[in-house]
Amino acid sequence: MLKKFLLGLVALFFILMGSLILIMGYVFNNPDTVFHAFNSVTEKFMQGQKYEEAEEFFLQGIETLRFSSRRVDVHVKTFSERNLKVVLHGKVPRFESGPFILQTVDKDNLNIEFQEPLASHWIEMNVNGEETTQASDAQLVADIYVPESYKGRLLIETRQGHVQLQLPTKNLYEVDLQSVSGKIQNNLNQKPTSEILPQEVGHIKVQTIEGSITVEPQD
Repeated sequence: MLKKFLLGLVALFFILMGSLILIMGYVFNNPDTVFHAFNSVTEKFMQGQKYEEAEEFFLQGIETLRFSSRRVDVHVKTFSERNLKVVLHGKVPRFESGPFILQTVDKDNLNIEFQEPLASHWIEMNVNGEETTQASDAQLVADIYVPESYKGRLLIETRQGHVQLQLPTKNLYEVDLQSVSGKIQNNLNQKPTSEILPQEVGHIKVQTIEGSITVEPQD
């Protein structure tokens, strides 16, 4: 009985080795076919899936709003409602379900961090000395809606994410824009319709490393 079992294992070993040799031979002799199959599979796998996450925050007692991200683009607009609204949308790698908005409150400061999926954004394969890669099209954008009545400090920090501000010209904002290597463009021409008191001036500071900063008038 034991002898038959050992013979079966030996036969299975040779079958597996033979199959492996056949597969390796096919790969080495038909690299184009293998690359085509690899690209077909990875293109499907690396395609980002649609994603949206929305949050709303009460601002009573909050003096500073701080938003931070690494690669997420940030778009800021003002609106007539009283609560802060944040919508994170775009594409994320498959099998990533979020959430990606992380909030903490420190005394009178509201800190909101836009996190990124943990999944890799690319796949690399080497066949017969030739390399091929597939990159994911996953990318998130944060739309931030700040109440026009909010006159506290607004701080935005990103590394590679681009920042776009759309502000009404009828209000007055003290804007501080800083970037290490990103382009800065300020097209806002503020025209307050009445006398503005110091406590009615909004304070906005934007800091990026590589991301660009754009300020435009809001219709």
